[in-house]
Amino acid sequence: MQVEIIVPLIVFASIVIIVALPFYFRHRNRRVIYDAIKTSVEKTGEADPKLIAAITHDTVGPNADLRRGILLLAFAAALFLIGMLGGDVDGFAFWTVALIPGLIGAAYVALHFFAPREPTV
Repeated sequence: MQVEIIVPLIVFASIVIIVALPFYFRHRNRRVIYDAIKTSVEKTGEADPKLIAAITHDTVGPNADLRRGILLLAFAAALFLIGMLGGDVDGFAFWTVALIPGLIGAAYVALHFFAPREPTV
């Protein structure tokens, strides 16, 4: 294969892997908890309340949107600085890439302040 084909394949494959791995591991963790509940029900006839709480408990806190938004804004600021210090590459201003995480971060921060949230127990 030619290098011109391998490099983009590696880049896009790595992006897919980085996005897919958290979903896979979250699925695997839930599968282990479900299997533990199934085994508990088969042996004792009832489910352990701690195992049920492990599944039903939502780990997303009330400030999750704000934290995500601040992290994305910081990432956008870093990209912006890299673009400003690095200059243009073949007429492409790299700092414009910072708009993507910056706008997503701003939306998360706005959601934190304007969207109604249910209290977590």
